[in-house]
Amino acid sequence: MNIIRSASVTVLLLLLALPSSVSAQQIDVTVLVNYEAIPTTNKDLLRDFESDVKTYLGNYNWGSGNPGDKVKCTVNIFFQTVIGDNRYSAQVFIGSQREIFKSAQSTAVVRLFDALWEFTYVKTRPLNHNPNTYDDLTSFLDFYMYLVMGYDFDTYERLSGTPLFQKAADVASQGRSTGEKGWQPATSGYSRAQLIDELMSTTFQPVRAASWYYHFAGLDSLSISRDRAWKSILGAIQLIADAKKNADPRNVVIKSFFEAKAKELADVFADYPDPSVFTFFSSVDPNHQQTYDEARNRRK
Repeated sequence: MNIIRSASVTVLLLLLALPSSVSAQQIDVTVLVNYEAIPTTNKDLLRDFESDVKTYLGNYNWGSGNPGDKVKCTVNIFFQTVIGDNRYSAQVFIGSQREIFKSAQSTAVVRLFDALWEFTYVKTRPLNHNPNTYDDLTSFLDFYMYLVMGYDFDTYERLSGTPLFQKAADVASQGRSTGEKGWQPATSGYSRAQLIDELMSTTFQPVRAASWYYHFAGLDSLSISRDRAWKSILGAIQLIADAKKNADPRNVVIKSFFEAKAKELADVFADYPDPSVFTFFSSVDPNHQQTYDEARNRRK
């Protein structure tokens, strides 16, 4: 594809300019917990929950390779109900971001919302990382941290997140074997099983490759050549458009990409010479057509 080849000079310049270590091992995590739906009598049992989760996530090296900057991650946990003794249900938002090269700005890498988490928490019991043993609390956290790391690695080097996604897939396999509904395939909406299956599928490798073109050859090169950055980002969106032709329309990977990127796309191309670019974005990502229409209308 000519658009993608045109990014080669920019990529070479970035490789020379960026630090030799760009992969990350640890999480710079913000954990926020909402207990409003929990009866007052149970809240004391959860007094240390937020700090326990933050310590568990922040103290473990989730990645591989040479350590670089920590990945910035937000985990928002919304308690829903008390199921039984020390057992709860919750909904969780997981988001991550990384800095844009030579910029004071950051870019959202992944934004996920999981509505089906059930787990046991005992405040006197420490949270320990054990990849060989399934635990309904820590395995859930492990799964998403491996995802966050895998997504981050993919932005710096093409498909380099695969080992992290494989670890997430191993956790998901353990969870699926328990029969817990949060780990089972779903016929509609979001599911952990579907997301990791798609990330490991060759069908969606172009979407993962697009993440590298979008971030490293695109956003990171804005300070070097805006025209080349635009071409790289358009090449990334074209890769996704091509992959979409062969993908199940119920896919999660493409939808989650645009959940994180729609507004940013509209902003980055606000002064692009050809306003029809927003029609192209809408054709690939119809769920955010209003965002692209508003961006185009602001140019009039």
